[in-house]
Amino acid sequence: MEAEENAEKEMVVNADKKRKGGAQDGIQTTVPARVNEGKSLVLLQVNCRSIYNKALEFWNLVDTYNADIIIGTESWLREEIGNTEIFRAVLTTFRRDRHARGGGVFICVKNKIACSELWVDDEFEMIAVEVKSSDPKWTWEIVGIYRAPNEDIRLIERVAARTGVLGNSTKRTIIEGDLNLPKVDWKGIADSTNVTQAFINRLMWDNGYTEVVGKPTRGDSLLDVYLVRPESALISYGTVQEVSDHCGVFLHVEWAEKRFCDSGEKLVPAYHKTNVLRL
Repeated sequence: MEAEENAEKEMVVNADKKRKGGAQDGIQTTVPARVNEGKSLVLLQVNCRSIYNKALEFWNLVDTYNADIIIGTESWLREEIGNTEIFRAVLTTFRRDRHARGGGVFICVKNKIACSELWVDDEFEMIAVEVKSSDPKWTWEIVGIYRAPNEDIRLIERVAARTGVLGNSTKRTIIEGDLNLPKVDWKGIADSTNVTQAFINRLMWDNGYTEVVGKPTRGDSLLDVYLVRPESALISYGTVQEVSDHCGVFLHVEWAEKRFCDSGEKLVPAYHKTNVLRL
């Protein structure tokens, strides 16, 4: 604990020295449109537990997987630490720092991809960015989240409200982050009386998300998730070497929507909406 506090103090002192030396940091919220010539998008999620202290490991991982978008949780950054002191100029970086010790989340996007900040939550550590392909009709909403182990479960309700379809069934969203919910069933449990599971059921079933990692990312627990909508955009996913005590997780999705021939009407049962008292 003392070592972590000393490292954090050193980070702030070094940042102050850089500023006095003339280092400047401009915070960007929108990047001019540029063509992303790829037909797919690669995302990499990393739990950092202080990116300042693990910069070498972090950038080695980023270079290995050449991700278009990087989501970092537990960044441990503060307002005094500018983007130019941590992040590369070839990336556009969006941050939601905790403004206190620990926590924090960031999203980095390659400069060749048009992107803009959609929202930053004032109460919870969540941030959303829109990324656009060369065809303006294909966009992704990218949401980065860090939820501390004992944090209010209302965070799940908030993210559902912010990313819900609201009649727009074509909205394409990826929610990723360390949610610290090892005991929930991301496929949903219809008859669960657990409050946390009820929030997860509503988030997943009512908004069309699919959790795709499906394996432990720390010890025996799945903590670092990808919730994808629509699932049909998924190409591949997997866990990679760790920077902290969590595995990194990569995700590969299509820019454009896959189209299939409709072989007939498909019925999807909504078991969670069943009136069990009338059965």
